[in-house]
Amino acid sequence: MKKVSIFLLALFLMFLGACSNQENKGTEKESNETRTIETTLGDVEIPDVPQRVIVTYNLGDVLALGVKPVATYDATGKAYEKEVADIPVWDTFDEETIMAYEPDLILVISEDDVEKMSKIAPTIFVPFTEMSMEERLTFLGEVFNKQEEAKTLLADFDQQITDAKAKLEENGILDQTVSIFEGDYDGNGSIWVFGDKWGRGGDLIYSHLGLKAPKVIEDEIIGKDQYRELSMEVLPEYTGDFIIFSGEQGGLADNKVWQAIPAVQEGKIVPIDFDLFYDIDIYSSKVQLDYLVDAMIQTVK
Repeated sequence: MKKVSIFLLALFLMFLGACSNQENKGTEKESNETRTIETTLGDVEIPDVPQRVIVTYNLGDVLALGVKPVATYDATGKAYEKEVADIPVWDTFDEETIMAYEPDLILVISEDDVEKMSKIAPTIFVPFTEMSMEERLTFLGEVFNKQEEAKTLLADFDQQITDAKAKLEENGILDQTVSIFEGDYDGNGSIWVFGDKWGRGGDLIYSHLGLKAPKVIEDEIIGKDQYRELSMEVLPEYTGDFIIFSGEQGGLADNKVWQAIPAVQEGKIVPIDFDLFYDIDIYSSKVQLDYLVDAMIQTVK
C-alpha cells in the first residue's frame, strides 16, 4: 500500500511539472507575439507589448500613456521632470549607444534615423510636425496597444480646452490676435517668431484654443517655416494684440520700436519658461494651458 502511495505521488508531481512547463511555454509564446503598425514609411512589425522603448522626442506623450522609456535624448521637460529623473539620457544618438540599452522598440522623428536604428530594433517614424495632437496620441495609442488610454487622455484634454476657451471669452481675449516671440535681446540683436508646431505654446494657442495670429504669421509661418528671425524694423508687422515671449526682454526697455508696439504699451505680454514650453506633448500642454490662460487674463485685469 505504501509503494502504491509513493507511485501515485510521483505521478502527481510529474503532472504538476508538465503543467508548469506548458504554462512557461505559453507565457514565452505570448511575450514573443508581434503586431504590424502602419506608418507613413511603410508597415513595421513590433512587439505586441513593447517593454524597452527608446524615445527621441515628445517624451510627454509616451509618459501620459503610462509608458516609461529606458532612455531618451532629452529629459528637461519641466512638466514631467520628476517622472524622468532616473531615465538615462544619451550624449550621442548612434547605433552603439542605443544598442547598449537593448531596446525592443525605437521612436524617431527624423526619417534619416529610421534605416540605421532599424538595424537595432523595430523603429517607428513619428512625423510630429505634420500631425495634430489627436492624430499623434491616437497613433501612439496603437503603437503601445493603449488605444483606450489615448481616447481618455484626449477627451480629458478637450474638456480642459473647452473650459479655457470659456474663461478667455469671458475676459474678451478669445477674438484677439497673438504672436509668439523668443530672444535674449541685448539691444542689438534680433527676435524670432514662431508658429504652431515648434513649441513655445504655439500648438495650444493656435491649434487648440483657436486664437489667431497676425496675417503675415498665418501666411508665412504657421504651417510653413514654423519659425523665422526678425529684425526690429519689421517686428511690428508680426505683432498681435498679445505677445507670448520666451527669453529675456531686458535689452528691449530702451528700444523705441519695441516700446511703440501697442501690446507692449498695454502690458499684454506673457513671459514663458523655455523649459516648460519647449514641448508640444499632451503632458506638457495640460500644464502650459493653465499657465497661459491665467497669465493672459491677468494682463487685462
